[in-house]
Amino acid sequence: MSSSSRSRAVLALAVNNWLSRGYLAAVVLTAGYALYEDLFVAQTDASMAYVVPLLLTAPLNMLFMVALGWIPTDAPFYLGIAVGALVNAGILGAVVSAVHKRRASSVRPVTST
Repeated sequence: MSSSSRSRAVLALAVNNWLSRGYLAAVVLTAGYALYEDLFVAQTDASMAYVVPLLLTAPLNMLFMVALGWIPTDAPFYLGIAVGALVNAGILGAVVSAVHKRRASSVRPVTST
């Protein structure tokens, strides 16, 4: 199996089911709101807009923030969100795929006697 077909299969796990797509939509909406607030809203007080995307993409996002904390911008936060969302969506897709396979294998044809 080549690396491109392997990466396509992993990406298909992350986007080819309704649960992963819904999760990715939630992450995009919350991260987009956090980015909007970061760029266009001038506040004197701290905002809680960053908490939701952080929690949605945990624990990988937290690892990015710790490992890349030396960068003085918000880039580690948004990079962590992107990578964490894709990994978590892939895990959700693998779970959905396993449930579908198990459900398909447990269905037995009804025989009439």
